[in-house]
Amino acid sequence: MTNETRKSKPGRRLRWLLLASLALNLAVVGVVAGAAWRFNDHKRGAGMPPPVGAMLFRDLEAETRRSLRSTAEGEHGSYKGRRRAEGGKVVDLLRASPFDAKALGGMLEAQATRRHNFQRSVQSAWLDQIVAMTAEERAAYADRLEQRIRHPKRRSWRH
Repeated sequence: MTNETRKSKPGRRLRWLLLASLALNLAVVGVVAGAAWRFNDHKRGAGMPPPVGAMLFRDLEAETRRSLRSTAEGEHGSYKGRRRAEGGKVVDLLRASPFDAKALGGMLEAQATRRHNFQRSVQSAWLDQIVAMTAEERAAYADRLEQRIRHPKRRSWRH
């Protein structure tokens, strides 16, 4: 009987080990499937043409894009840095006691103004570039733009 007990313990342990392995594999598959679902363009209008502003910005010369980005980043050194700083300021204003709605509104207004100024600078730089083109270059550019609008590639307009 002791031999049977010894033989059944490894079988039971192996069974639990296999169940644990299966559970771990299912968890990994779930994480991978969830990530694929989350980062898929199913929610973002896949097949939609890119925003006009993104197309204009992408078509600017690299040095012009760098200069515009640098201006937009301000003293934060990066776009992410600026967004983190703005988000942190919103959090601070929300936690402030007493709450100052005017300060929060002013911060949001300043952010909207910066965004509008950036858009204007992109439009101006793009228009300067278009004005410098010949009629043939503009027509060829219009054809390329039309192609991108009609047949958008997934996320091709993002850098």
